[in-house]
Amino acid sequence: MYRLTRKLFSLREVVRVVVVVILVTASGCSAIGSSSSGSAELPSEAEATERYASLDTVNATVTTVRTRNDKTTTIVTQKRERVRSFAYFERVISVTKTKETRPPRVGEGGFIIANGSRLVSYDPESNELHRMSFQTTDSATETTYPELLAAAKSNRPVSQPTSTPGISPLPVVPREDESGENSSAAYRGGNVTVVYNGTETIAGRETYRLEIAPANEDMSLRSQTLWLDTEFLFPIKRQTSFVANGDDYEYLVTYRNVTFNPTFEPGTFQLDPQEVPDDAQQVQFNTYESRAALADAASLPVPNPNMPAEFELDVASHRSTDPEVAMLRYESTSTDTHYRIGILNGTRNTTTGTPVQVGEYEARQTQTNRTVRISWSVNRTTYYVSRFPADTADDSTLLRVARSVARTT
Repeated sequence: MYRLTRKLFSLREVVRVVVVVILVTASGCSAIGSSSSGSAELPSEAEATERYASLDTVNATVTTVRTRNDKTTTIVTQKRERVRSFAYFERVISVTKTKETRPPRVGEGGFIIANGSRLVSYDPESNELHRMSFQTTDSATETTYPELLAAAKSNRPVSQPTSTPGISPLPVVPREDESGENSSAAYRGGNVTVVYNGTETIAGRETYRLEIAPANEDMSLRSQTLWLDTEFLFPIKRQTSFVANGDDYEYLVTYRNVTFNPTFEPGTFQLDPQEVPDDAQQVQFNTYESRAALADAASLPVPNPNMPAEFELDVASHRSTDPEVAMLRYESTSTDTHYRIGILNGTRNTTTGTPVQVGEYEARQTQTNRTVRISWSVNRTTYYVSRFPADTADDSTLLRVARSVARTT
């Protein structure tokens, strides 16, 4: 279970935010449509499962307020979602760009379509159409919302849901100018305790309020509250606080104007070619389960690194459009340590940091927060090898991995 949970998170971390639209900082969003309502007896797990199974689709306006190290941003989306599947249609509204916004992004009038193992997004401002395919993972062992209710009724710990609460499940692409170690989806698995704290009215719907706390102090999770609709057991409000790679995060997600089980028009989860201008730039992303598959797909030289024995390849990813980017991510089978190996098309700034010798190349070693990184450029290609957390192994291991990258490219 531990390994499966980490596998799910790391895939979403590698591919983490295909689209991040930053809106104006919102005040007062945490109390949208909320009022105290009282208490009601929780249903049995069988009854809760039946209620949740009766839900197929959701249509709503979704406000996500993210606070990272005391800096708050807000995302508002109009979402059409097919429940219990990686497939929904989403349009972004009320867009205000800020300096924090990084491409790829979707502006007003843009869209995101996810369907199975494929995702498409279009941003009218950049006129870019991003396509992505990725490996899906069997999530049959994930803790469900009915199981959380059962844990609250029986006062027993349960594994936390492996879909990071409060964070969009959309995957993201490797960025060409950074390794993405400071990902907000670094959300460790483990057991949680669940306390039922009565009913509460959210956006005109009665909900069960569940207070979730980590059973282990080493978990990234700090606290979480779920407001589950009493009729369908769907979380129409979620508040989650956690620590990821040294940064403090809080997510508050609120569903408003909710319609349960709406009928969607045929093609809702498919791209209509007429939605995209003929001159839109096509950008393709893919993920792979093996280094060899990535090497076959990429024109970049993909290394075959000599990793420590306890590390396994977690995922390989590739951006085929210029600038081309390929990345390998390895995770320890027993600890929280991971290595990233990136190959970028073009020469990047590798003049800062401490000089280190990587084979015949002079590289630079830098450390940011809890990530240590070695990078170098040769023949208009940039390589980097990074380790997180920085304090989990000595630098000689990182240097040995970097030298094996240089030898095999």
